[in-house]
Amino acid sequence: MTDVARVAIESPLPHLDRLFDFAIPEELGEVALPGCRVRVRFHGRLVNGWIIERGPSEFEGTLQPLQRVSGPPVLTSEIIALSRRVAARYAGTLADVLRFAVPPRVAAVEGREHGSAPPVPEPPDMDGWSSYPLPADGAASWICHPHDDPFDLLARAAVQTLATGGGAVLVVPDARDVRRLHTALTALVDPAGVAVVSAEASNRVRYRTHLQILAGARRIVIGTRSAVFAPVADLRLLVVWDDGDDVLAEPQTPGWHAREVAAVRSWQSGARLIVGGFTRTATTAQWLVDETAADVQLSRQVARSRRYQVMAQVEPDADTRRIPGRAFALIRNAVERGPVLVQVPRAGAATGLICAQCGHPIRCARCGGGVRPDRSGTPRCRLCHEPAHACGSCGSREFVGVGAGSRRSAEELQKAFPALAVVRSDAESGVLDSVGDATAIVVATPGAEPRVIGGYSALLVLDTEVLLARSALRAREEAARRWMAAVSLTAPHATTLLVAPQDLAVVQALVRNDLGTLAAVERDERAAAHMPPAFRCVRLRGTSEPVSQWLTDYEGEVLGPLETVEGSQALLLAPHDRASGMLQFVQRRQAERSKAGSPPVEVRVDPVDLGEN
Repeated sequence: MTDVARVAIESPLPHLDRLFDFAIPEELGEVALPGCRVRVRFHGRLVNGWIIERGPSEFEGTLQPLQRVSGPPVLTSEIIALSRRVAARYAGTLADVLRFAVPPRVAAVEGREHGSAPPVPEPPDMDGWSSYPLPADGAASWICHPHDDPFDLLARAAVQTLATGGGAVLVVPDARDVRRLHTALTALVDPAGVAVVSAEASNRVRYRTHLQILAGARRIVIGTRSAVFAPVADLRLLVVWDDGDDVLAEPQTPGWHAREVAAVRSWQSGARLIVGGFTRTATTAQWLVDETAADVQLSRQVARSRRYQVMAQVEPDADTRRIPGRAFALIRNAVERGPVLVQVPRAGAATGLICAQCGHPIRCARCGGGVRPDRSGTPRCRLCHEPAHACGSCGSREFVGVGAGSRRSAEELQKAFPALAVVRSDAESGVLDSVGDATAIVVATPGAEPRVIGGYSALLVLDTEVLLARSALRAREEAARRWMAAVSLTAPHATTLLVAPQDLAVVQALVRNDLGTLAAVERDERAAAHMPPAFRCVRLRGTSEPVSQWLTDYEGEVLGPLETVEGSQALLLAPHDRASGMLQFVQRRQAERSKAGSPPVEVRVDPVDLGEN
């Protein structure tokens, strides 16, 4: 029986998410291989697709022939299998995932020599890892001490993998991190063996890099989220750094997260997985509960000997002055030893509510979600829309909005210290990579903090209520992540002052140097509220009638539908270890509605912005 090409059509329509058989013309017989891009005639139109496999056809009629094969195979069987699993995990389609796995084709680079792998390097010094008990295989949830260099440690882990004959893929949130990791790696190995996969590069560079990886010329791949799909041969190490950063979640359908793709790929390939950060996410805390990952952090004895000093304080007049007296004293003393970092939230309108009496963020008594005023001004949960009547900490019924910006902070500090140089680093004024000793005070927003050789002499974190009062489910987790990122920029014996109530769990976690317990508590509280990561969540959004129709016959747990500023919204929830039925239902329902031409309903699985919008 003659082979046919089984093709995945590039289409956004869920009901076309299956393989279609096409005849292989004789002249294309040797080039129509699995992993090739093709052009086919489908329903009277020429469309793009991928040959997923070749084999005999059960179709007894006349098949449409392949019209064209576009280039060599650029999809490996491993990445095809990975993409299928990712599509199932996110209730999406194979075509949705494949568009992220391979960069756009640039035919001009296909005929070129892609080089060969540099000589295998000598194993690097791994003493830096001696305090972190990494498992020999499987997954690890790693909390890095803020005064260790994670990029140097991860570079050494990658080179160690290369020295033993394996390949490595390391994923970081942004281009700034890519540059730091590349610097650490190229200090240890020949730069010719390191591939950089980044959205900042041109299509030509991205496609050439992809072909070099396929050819085995680049065995270590670093990059932003799409690098997780890099077709590295003999993959033995996967790394996702700072997995709590929401830029690791793809904003386009189906909304996959690099951490989850890496976890699926690790399970599929047997590669070791390290997911790390200066904090731990509730998601990897769930992995510890499930015993699918090892807990990697400093032992208590070592951690005690390497304590970093974090204090917290609020003053009665801090709400009107914003900067308490102790903060001015901290800056005055520390600036003699070097620059001081002042971290403030992004500028903007109120992002949440706090109690006017005790200053604690207002959270929903029912599900723990953040609270914002609705259109009528009534404080309501952004997740379940339950009205909030009183502060869960002190019982007060008086709430106030919060919001702040770096400009105001810089102006206040310049007035308080007119003889000192105060600079800003943020999206409005420009992001600085580094500053010198001549700068006394740096006011920066999270993620825009410049580096200082030797570290900042002190850190002041202002307007903490802005992050804590956000309505997002991940508000506390994100606050800890941003604050610890700033702590990591300080000198080993520097003092950090959080202008925040001392009794908040997230504040205590930093004061006690105990980020692992915070992640466990966060996971437990969300589990009690039936929220991710203990529960898988599918968010539906659309106009009222389509969302209601979509939910017809669905028998699982549902929050909603509720009317929001974006339209109608519903949340489907299922325990994470029993969620396959829910996800399969979602895929079937989307395919049914697509085939029937029903009004669209946006579907997102485990959205990182849950409760925020």
